[in-house]
Amino acid sequence: MRFERAAVTVNEAFDRFAGQHLPAGAPAALVHQLRALASLHSLPRRQMSRFDVTRDHLVFVASGPTKLVALDAAGSEQIVAFQFGGDCLILPREGLHAYRLVAIRAASLLVFDAEALRPLEQRAPVLNEMIARCTLAALQRTRANLVAMGRRSATERVASFLLSMREIEQVAQADGRTLTLEMTRKEIADCLGLTVETVSRQFSKLRDLGLIATPSRTQVRLSDPVRLAAQAGAFAPAA
Repeated sequence: MRFERAAVTVNEAFDRFAGQHLPAGAPAALVHQLRALASLHSLPRRQMSRFDVTRDHLVFVASGPTKLVALDAAGSEQIVAFQFGGDCLILPREGLHAYRLVAIRAASLLVFDAEALRPLEQRAPVLNEMIARCTLAALQRTRANLVAMGRRSATERVASFLLSMREIEQVAQADGRTLTLEMTRKEIADCLGLTVETVSRQFSKLRDLGLIATPSRTQVRLSDPVRLAAQAGAFAPAA
């Protein structure tokens, strides 16, 4: 399951990272060097990551749901994407905005200083390939959010969001239809540029249309993914 206990050791976190993101034939020397460069950051619920803002970092979410936020000079927060256990991303140094990961509930992050990885990248193409895959996956996640934000209606935005979450969760859920949404309705609203009330109304509307069911506050079952895709203006997914 994707959402799990957050209390892990640095070795447990690294083993998860290596198992999910390094090829089976990765040189033992490279694995050893990466393990030595890794540091573990445990975030209690709602705590924000605090890394050196002058440096880029490669971050592996070892456990727990998180949100990637952009902060402006006034401290205002914009949710860029949601990141979950198993995700790997680049957290850039501070520029026009400062990027942080915030634990939705307790989370563990395995962190590498990107500058320290560069000498290894030159000697190990598999590391370059891994970072490229992580960057592409994070870019696709951000693009999905941008598409949802660009939708004209609130219904399209919420339907797009649920479909994007389905793509993320398909590996974790046996039936591919039941989503576990650890984020609050407010966080969903902030991510989609809507109000909490509007998001709640759209959930009710989609329920009334028979497209979703909400067995609990955190669970959403996609009763009819094909019709939900039509509401989102998206290509029909596999049912």
